[in-house]
Amino acid sequence: MRLRLVILAIVTLVGCGSVGEDETNEVQPDLDDIALSSAVSIRSIGCAPGSIRGAGAVIEGGFVLTAGHVVAGATSIMVQPANNPPGSEPRAAHLVALDPKNDLALLAITGTSVPALRVARGASTGAGLTTVFRESKAVLHPFVITRPVQVRILDIYGQRTVTRESYQVAAETSGGDSGAVLIGPEGTAVGVLYAQSDESDDRAWATTMAAVPRLIDDARLVDPSSGIDTGACAPD
Repeated sequence: MRLRLVILAIVTLVGCGSVGEDETNEVQPDLDDIALSSAVSIRSIGCAPGSIRGAGAVIEGGFVLTAGHVVAGATSIMVQPANNPPGSEPRAAHLVALDPKNDLALLAITGTSVPALRVARGASTGAGLTTVFRESKAVLHPFVITRPVQVRILDIYGQRTVTRESYQVAAETSGGDSGAVLIGPEGTAVGVLYAQSDESDDRAWATTMAAVPRLIDDARLVDPSSGIDTGACAPD
């Protein structure tokens, strides 16, 4: 799926790289443990040949936060926590909240014990870590928030132009990284990766946390054992 950033460039969805910029911030020593222990890999079936892969993390309320386009239209969603032993079976998940404008989704899972991240309130700056998956192995990548941006972009269905509150980030990203949660130096969730630049290897975009508290409120009203209708697939 291709999206056009009016203020910047054409981008491609990360899920469907090298760290650049000179800005750096000191990261607390245990941030790697926080990032790895909360991270999950996601596989959704029903919208593409084979499956769509993405990433996410468990946040307050016990929900998995990820990118909406990773799970929209899925007939089956499976989640594998990064801290599960090798060979562990993935867990079935249900969609409990979806925000097509901001490309965000919340999933409910049961039978797992994954530490939950607090959601950052207010704007975030500086450096942090995110967990992505390479051949099913969890890998930590650093990122730097280079600036906040108001992105004019199509919603995940490609139907209407919206303004998405985002961060431009310097980060190493690759296919399958959509939904990876950015964790700031205080150990809180600060953003969700949704796109990378076609013109620069060290530029990507993440949705801020501004809309997440409302999504959590919506998700708490949903039966986690059944979830909500996943709707239509996001176009390629």
